[in-house]
Amino acid sequence: MEFLYNNFIADFFYWCLKGLEFLFSSYPVAIIVLTILIRLALLPLDLRQKNNQRRMSELGPEINSLKKRYANNPQQLQRKQQELYRKRGVRPMAGCIPMIIQLPILFAFFGAMRLLAAEQTVGVLLDAAEYGADTVALPSFAWINNFWQPDAGHAPIFPDAANFLSFVQQYSSNISAQALMMMKSQGILIYADNVVTVGAEAYSSLTSGIIVANGVEGVNNGWYILPALSGAALFLQQKFSPQSANAMGGNPMMPVTADDQSAEQQQAQGCSQKVMMWVMPIFSIYICIQSNAAFALYWFVSSLYAFLQGRVVDLVRKKQDEKRKKEKEIIIS
Repeated sequence: MEFLYNNFIADFFYWCLKGLEFLFSSYPVAIIVLTILIRLALLPLDLRQKNNQRRMSELGPEINSLKKRYANNPQQLQRKQQELYRKRGVRPMAGCIPMIIQLPILFAFFGAMRLLAAEQTVGVLLDAAEYGADTVALPSFAWINNFWQPDAGHAPIFPDAANFLSFVQQYSSNISAQALMMMKSQGILIYADNVVTVGAEAYSSLTSGIIVANGVEGVNNGWYILPALSGAALFLQQKFSPQSANAMGGNPMMPVTADDQSAEQQQAQGCSQKVMMWVMPIFSIYICIQSNAAFALYWFVSSLYAFLQGRVVDLVRKKQDEKRKKEKEIIIS
């Protein structure tokens, strides 16, 4: 599954973040800016999806009429539904397109954050080895001591030796040969018999010295705040972004044989949607706890932006509908 987050898209985000960090001198700000730019790039697709959902919602009465008329003929019902969709320019599966596009972005951002975490951790260690641990400031962010570690009460401020070695091995192609040689000369990495290991004593001495120098000895890296915010933002995004199936009271692609069966299907679908409304936020909390705070910040900002954008779009369309309604009333009167 590594190809999902270790690919050219992840590399592209990595270099975008490097460039934005150069402009703003802050990786958190760079992540927020790039996240908003990505959401803006996806705005046309989001608007098209909402338009499609709206048209499907308007077809609700006609769909229900077809279901009653062809309750005993599922094949004919499907044909009539497809004809109605084509006539009104509705694409039932169009709502999946934004999600299909956003998934590779999500995985790529995860990979870019891992790459930056490895790079920044190596940089902090080398600075401490060359200039002394007391001269190095932790890459902190708000309540988080190390931005490149998880925002979690159980997470250490620096990765343990095994995780650090895994970072170095996985992203060795992105770490300069000079940095690798410097870690070898400082005893952070040990090369023996074509096997690379971490010099536990040197690594522990450097990380402990940095932690003591920054006055955060004996504490963990975070307080689970960003993961919790990510889950809450995703919950709000889902709750206030009804899908076309919700608006129509059932799956428009699913034929029925009787009215009572349609009610059962609608009830089952409603239960499934309620479950997913809770499962996805909980899953996002879990992923953000396991990932570094940089990725959790991206997830939170992306979900919050999507929620706010949806509310603004709905408000604008509501005012437009009210305006059109008043204009019709004036014409009629």
